[in-house]
Amino acid sequence: MSQETVIYLVNLIIGLILAGVMSQYWRLEAAGMSLRPWIVAAWVLTAADLMFVMRAGLPPDVVPRMLPTLMVTAGHVALLVAAVRSTERALSLRWAAGLVGVHLAMLLLVGTVAALNGWRTVLNGVFWGGLSLVAAATLWRGPERLRVVMRFPAVVLALQGIFHAVRSALATQAAVDPDAGSRAVVQILGDVEVSLFMVALFVGVLVAYLRQSNIELRLALENVHQLSSMLPLCSWCNKVRDDDGYWRRIEEYLSEHKVSVTHALCESCATKHFDRV
Repeated sequence: MSQETVIYLVNLIIGLILAGVMSQYWRLEAAGMSLRPWIVAAWVLTAADLMFVMRAGLPPDVVPRMLPTLMVTAGHVALLVAAVRSTERALSLRWAAGLVGVHLAMLLLVGTVAALNGWRTVLNGVFWGGLSLVAAATLWRGPERLRVVMRFPAVVLALQGIFHAVRSALATQAAVDPDAGSRAVVQILGDVEVSLFMVALFVGVLVAYLRQSNIELRLALENVHQLSSMLPLCSWCNKVRDDDGYWRRIEEYLSEHKVSVTHALCESCATKHFDRV
């Protein structure tokens, strides 16, 4: 078994563990949260690692050369979709498929034109790095609450974009001067980066959602404590005096503290107001 295959297998195992843990957490604790796009991204990137393992271990052309690369692109597009969905906005799946299609067209062009064969790694780095930087900027431009919770995943995505910029620069040097010896460095950087990126990003996403759950639980407990304390209630109109000293309808006060209110009619009022009709 070659060193390349071993590295791909390690990346695959790491991806399976992370995607499985995220899926289990979502199933048990966060089914109503926007964690699903991140899980999809984790599984897509894990599938890309599986295809790299198959390509390295099987005879040539059994797995098309471009297929694992396109799966990585689909994974980065899924990360962008997850970042957009986390800001409570939407990115059309047609746009997402279009991004993968654009990369496919570029890869076909690079593979067809002999003079561009050495620029494939540069193209991949620019495309993947650009998607990572856009995803990071999307998280940073979100609501303040999101920026606080998702700070670490945004930093990881930004570092991923910077990494690809450096890798593209080295790949450009290798394409211009094949004897410079930078091609091996580019390959090593790419192999090591996959594991570090997936661990840092998806562990960071899980921590962010755990932190968000903790914040929501703390707010719920504060509301329960506030509602369980003694409330000043007007004996004539039944309005409640809030913490700022203003008298408000009890329905408004309870709704503000995340307590759903509905209206009904008690028996005495029904008898008093309707039995005479």
